[in-house]
Amino acid sequence: MLNILGALIALGILITVHEAGHAVAATIFGIEIEKFSIGFGPRLISFRRKKTEFRISLIPLGGYLKMKGENPGEEITDPKTSFKTKSWWQRALVAFAGPLANLLLALIVFIFSFLVGRYYEDSLPIIGKINTERVGEFHLKDRIISINGEEIHGWNQLIQNTREGGYNSFEIEREGKLLQISSDNITPATWVEDFLPYAPPIVGEVAPGLPAYNAGIMNDDRILEVNGVKVNDWYEMREIVLGTAGDQVVFLIERAGRQFEKAIPLEENIIDSNRIVGITQKLPVRIEEKFNALEAVEYGTLTTVSFVAVNYVLLFRLLSKPSSIKSNLGGPVMIFTMSQQTVKKGWDTILVFFAAISIILMVMNLLPVPVLDGGHIFFCLVEGIFQKPFSEKIQVALQNIGFIILLALMVFAFWNDFDRLFKRKISLQQQNQNSENLLTP
Repeated sequence: MLNILGALIALGILITVHEAGHAVAATIFGIEIEKFSIGFGPRLISFRRKKTEFRISLIPLGGYLKMKGENPGEEITDPKTSFKTKSWWQRALVAFAGPLANLLLALIVFIFSFLVGRYYEDSLPIIGKINTERVGEFHLKDRIISINGEEIHGWNQLIQNTREGGYNSFEIEREGKLLQISSDNITPATWVEDFLPYAPPIVGEVAPGLPAYNAGIMNDDRILEVNGVKVNDWYEMREIVLGTAGDQVVFLIERAGRQFEKAIPLEENIIDSNRIVGITQKLPVRIEEKFNALEAVEYGTLTTVSFVAVNYVLLFRLLSKPSSIKSNLGGPVMIFTMSQQTVKKGWDTILVFFAAISIILMVMNLLPVPVLDGGHIFFCLVEGIFQKPFSEKIQVALQNIGFIILLALMVFAFWNDFDRLFKRKISLQQQNQNSENLLTP
């Protein structure tokens, strides 16, 4: 219940900021605001300040700002305060101000998350794979305790603390014994190109909506075999999955001391076109990083820009591969499922997730679909180019089409969410029903 309440509060903040962006721009241009609603549908709570009614409505899936003279066909009683009588660029800026507010909110939250300290998950500093014949003094399963006197807890700290040139001194643990090693052949790149961290084939997270989620795979499941081939680490498991010729892989999984097989369909990843099942490896180390104010602003800005860029790249690839929309489109249920996973990781991860959703709202609202902000901006740009707006009849028709498209997407997203939950529930029930036939290790 607390998770649901928290998700609703977070969504309410995002909606309020978005509509407040519109409201500020409208006020600057002298447009009268008649209603400021968080949510759609019947009114739950409302109060009036000056000429504006502020309300919280029943359906918490968005919000709206009703400006005077905004709707096609609406009578203009006061040209000075009407939205329709403003110039095309003023109306475009009012429409753009909502998504801009979400972008600025994300920027502030990202900067704040760096300012209070960020945690990241990492692998243990244990050598799990060697990709070079120049092994030197290091062996498989060596655990690096310190580098140049700096204590090491995670694999990324090996990269950060290894000097680029000259000697590096290492304290390592090998078969229960502590050893001292000095070498001038080890550089930061060595820990990326020549050595890889120990990575047992244990599931860290399951991505909602992807095949492994639908199949009932859970965090901390250990993968013992893939297609009948025993795997000793994550790298072997991944190579077999990527090299599978068929449309599915069969995992032999160990969970809570029992073993069972699970056939999982393969799905194309829209990022790199590799076929995936939708799991990530377990990263057992959690490391905190501190940043000063200038670093927080720098990294927060870079993170915001990268999130925006990634979202537009993913959107382009999604639209270029319509077959992938079903597995990648989610609604409130999917967001809630992801937020449950996020909450377990701490406040820093919650802040990042909140900022990411704010950016997604910006990107989606700027789509050139009538009834969305992007559609309004498109109408304004057409008017600015041709010095003539669409007729009210055409605007109404396009807005109706846009509303139907938006409603269809919402229904499809809801159906997709519940379809995933249903498949996962059925899969978990089948695993429980077959528990008597599970193999014990």
